[in-house]
Amino acid sequence: MTDTEQPVEDLLDLAYPYALDAVDDLARRHIEQRVANADAATAAAFASSVRAIHETLAVITILDESTPPPELAVRVLRAVAKQTAEIARRRAELFGRRRSQRLRRSAAVGGLIVGVGVAAIIGWRLRRAA
Repeated sequence: MTDTEQPVEDLLDLAYPYALDAVDDLARRHIEQRVANADAATAAAFASSVRAIHETLAVITILDESTPPPELAVRVLRAVAKQTAEIARRRAELFGRRRSQRLRRSAAVGGLIVGVGVAAIIGWRLRRAA
């Protein structure tokens, strides 16, 4: 299928990523070439879709420009500080547990080594005495 044989619906679906600038330069040129080669009704529908998307984005941008209430920044900073403190507490608790576990393991391994050493000495003395 060539560019001119591709479905009109496919070209009109491309109006959304095209209008949102979500296509790379090569794809943009390909879409623009398809619009240029399309019949007048399809090209007009494509342009209308792109224009409607741009207008919607402009309205959203205007609505997004409203200034947040001043106490919002304070609430956000408090929430971040609370989360940071909680993470620090959990981290300290976790490292404390790990340290405690390492100490217990080290003591167990040390005890095992001493026990094996004592058993080896006793065995050696018993063989020597016999």
